[in-house]
Amino acid sequence: MTSRILVPVDLDHIDKLDKALDIAGKAAKEHGATVTYVSVIDPVPTASKRLEGHEAQKQLDAFADAQASTHGIRTDDHVVLRGDLHLHVGREIIKAAEDAECDLIVMASHVPGFKDHLLTSNAGYVATYAPVSVHVVR
Repeated sequence: MTSRILVPVDLDHIDKLDKALDIAGKAAKEHGATVTYVSVIDPVPTASKRLEGHEAQKQLDAFADAQASTHGIRTDDHVVLRGDLHLHVGREIIKAAEDAECDLIVMASHVPGFKDHLLTSNAGYVATYAPVSVHVVR
C-alpha cells in the first residue's frame, strides 16, 4: 500500500508536469496517501530563472496547496538546496524520498535527446538507484 508519494517539481517547468501530477493525485486519492512535492534548487545563482530558497519555498507552498485543492488530497512540500553541484540531481531526489519516508516516486521525464545517450537523465538515475518504486511519466 502506498502512504507517501514524492513528486519532484521543477518550478521553471511546471507546465510540463501535468501527466505526472495527475497520476500522483489519483494514486494518492485512491490510497489515502500524502503527496510530498520537492524542488531541488542550486544554492548559487545560475542561468535559471529560479528564485532564491525562501521565495522558492513560498512558490512551492502555493503550488502544493493548489494541488491539494485540485485533487482533494493531503500534501506537503520542501525545497532542497543541492549540496554539491557536481552530483546528479537524482541523488538529491532519492535522499528527499528517503528523508520523507516515501514509498513511491512519481516523476516526469522528457523525450530522450542526444545528450541522454551520453549522460543519464534525472528520471533514469532515480529509476535505477531509488530503493522505492518509481513511476516515470513521459
